[in-house]
Amino acid sequence: MRVFKKFKRKSLYHKSLVIFTALSILLGLVMVSYVYKTAVIYERNLVDNYITYLASSGKLSESVSDSSFKVSSYEKKNAKITDGVKKLYKSDNIKIKKNNKESQNDLFVYDLYNGDKLISTVSLKKSKTYTRMALLTIDEWEVVDTKTYFDEGLFAYEITIPENYELKINDTKAKDEDITDKGDVKGLEELTKYVKINPSVTYKINNLVYEPEIKILDENKKEVKYTVNDNKIVVNKEFKKISNYDDLKGDLKDNFDVLDFAKDWSLYLSKDLSGTNYGFYNLSANLIKDSKKYEFAYNWSHNVDITFTSRHTLKNPPFSNEKVSDCIVYNENAFSCHIYLEKNMVVSGNTLTDTLDDRFYFIYYDGGYKFVDSIAKDGLLESQK
Repeated sequence: MRVFKKFKRKSLYHKSLVIFTALSILLGLVMVSYVYKTAVIYERNLVDNYITYLASSGKLSESVSDSSFKVSSYEKKNAKITDGVKKLYKSDNIKIKKNNKESQNDLFVYDLYNGDKLISTVSLKKSKTYTRMALLTIDEWEVVDTKTYFDEGLFAYEITIPENYELKINDTKAKDEDITDKGDVKGLEELTKYVKINPSVTYKINNLVYEPEIKILDENKKEVKYTVNDNKIVVNKEFKKISNYDDLKGDLKDNFDVLDFAKDWSLYLSKDLSGTNYGFYNLSANLIKDSKKYEFAYNWSHNVDITFTSRHTLKNPPFSNEKVSDCIVYNENAFSCHIYLEKNMVVSGNTLTDTLDDRFYFIYYDGGYKFVDSIAKDGLLESQK
């Protein structure tokens, strides 16, 4: 009997210990959960985090209607603006920036961008403040104003391609009515003043709900790679490239030599070219009158600046490390080549090397090759300066 009572007391003790342990673990879990939840709420309710929470949770899209703008005909069937806004706000495309100019006192204003396109402005105001765990002060926020800027839809693009290329948006061919501009090939504006190179066309594609599938096909119906920069796409025609100048030289008319002209140009700029007006009239045979290059060359020889050129002599031979490479043929009457040469000079007894490292652009015009533009070392076309 004593053994039984002793066993009963031990059993009761074990049960109590198990219950106490279980309650302690449960209480610990509740406390951990409470602390974790408090930390989450605190972190989320920091104002810069709260605006992100509103966007990613879809709460900001609740005020948007499906009649906010007229959906593009390029959009996929049955696309809903409300669903598109919700998906966009949750995506990595959205960038949120605080509008410090409009924010003041307890009003916090944020601008939401899709790329560089402003699509929404949200104003937040503190609604109340409370304390949890006797340590953390937590602010609650309310949205006092939301403005949306859907004048061009959620996604809009400006796409420039050669005129003989094809543009497809979600497998639908782009319409001529969406062409906003027809112009010269980007970077070749000076050439196209005098010879015809396939012009470019610019499409404005607006009022898309979802990020579209954009395809650009060349004249052979092959898909062309492109990059999107600030909702703009620019694709220039792929022209024939010739790495070895000798492969091009044989096709040039009148025995024209790019390197010989480049040397004359270099000599002209240092007042070393022979002939009337510092060699201008010899050089002008390869310039188009009233063109930018002609005006530059004319002004150089007819203004006082040329007289301030440092006194120097040329070494013999004057040029070294000459190279013409990476030629591009735009059509039968227009091409460019990269030219590198070093002009060796002696100034006040010291050797000075003047380097030409540019791309020269030529066209066949009025019975001969003319120099119309160049890309300098800084990457800018002379015509763009």
